[in-house]
Amino acid sequence: MCGLRGGGFVKAKEANAMRYIPDLFRQYGLPRRFCAGQQIFLKDSPARELYFLERGKVRAYLLYPDGIERTLCFVEKGNLVGEEAVGRPAVRIVCADAAADSLMYSMDLDTLLRACAAERENWAELLALFMKKIELLSSWIFYAQFIQNSAKLACFLFSNTGNAHTVVRYTQEQIAAVTGMSRVSVSNLIRKFEEEGLVCQGYRSIRVLDRERLRALFGKREFY
Repeated sequence: MCGLRGGGFVKAKEANAMRYIPDLFRQYGLPRRFCAGQQIFLKDSPARELYFLERGKVRAYLLYPDGIERTLCFVEKGNLVGEEAVGRPAVRIVCADAAADSLMYSMDLDTLLRACAAERENWAELLALFMKKIELLSSWIFYAQFIQNSAKLACFLFSNTGNAHTVVRYTQEQIAAVTGMSRVSVSNLIRKFEEEGLVCQGYRSIRVLDRERLRALFGKREFY
């Protein structure tokens, strides 16, 4: 049943090629399953544990007093969720819910630190995962600098691809939420980019065909 602890897991192939931290969470953590749309934690609640996202997708967002939600980012499989557990005080700074049916492994900080102590590589991978999250959240701020939506979308697509990775697995609704554009604007721009041979649309994904021409649209500024 979704949302309850227990059950096995299907081993996923992590794009980031992590070897040690995923195994530590599988060995010492508790499996947690969440249905799409199910709440994981709320802002200002105690951060008692970290999560490793084995499968699915998680949305980090802010909920304002008037009920408006502002999506910050979407976290893909192979990443950590809930890093506030290492903070002092350990309090959630954002809300999180499952953007798709998800399997995660939860672990309290003391258990994670003891598990990492055995091998130096464990610490290196843990720090690398924290750095990935810093880049992810900082990118949300970076997209806001662009006034033109075409530059904003081009930067988003460019920043989420590279090397042999050419597919952006975001829906148009998710791109709109992260970049602050409307769903209609995203749809129109993707159609325009496709007509110009920059991208090719797939099911819940976009394949980038010409990264250099995309980069030219936002003045060759990039997050990293």
